[in-house]
Amino acid sequence: YARSVHTLLQLPRARRFLTMGGIVWRIALHYGPSELFASAISGPSSDATTLIHCESHETLVDDYVSDEDISLLLGITDRGSLWPTLDLWEKNENWSGEWGAKSERWFTARIREIAR
Repeated sequence: YARSVHTLLQLPRARRFLTMGGIVWRIALHYGPSELFASAISGPSSDATTLIHCESHETLVDDYVSDEDISLLLGITDRGSLWPTLDLWEKNENWSGEWGAKSERWFTARIREIAR
């Protein structure tokens, strides 16, 4: 899992995970390279601005991550998932719409479980 996620987070479009917020934001921060945050605040990658792998709304362009990218980041397989799906995360008691101490405690405990 960690190797696959690390490879995914090396891609130019991976900066999009940080702009999505929630659980994908936190997983990307944890497993991503140190330059991922800087790329997120720098705006869309060259892949998006040259319209290779992007979402476009009128004149706005952003990097695009597919459902498969999200599934890989969440560790979703046919046997289950390492992390809650996005819809489950939104309903999770540890999520109040912004990352706080309760979310961080849960995340840290989950990282320890995964590492075992």
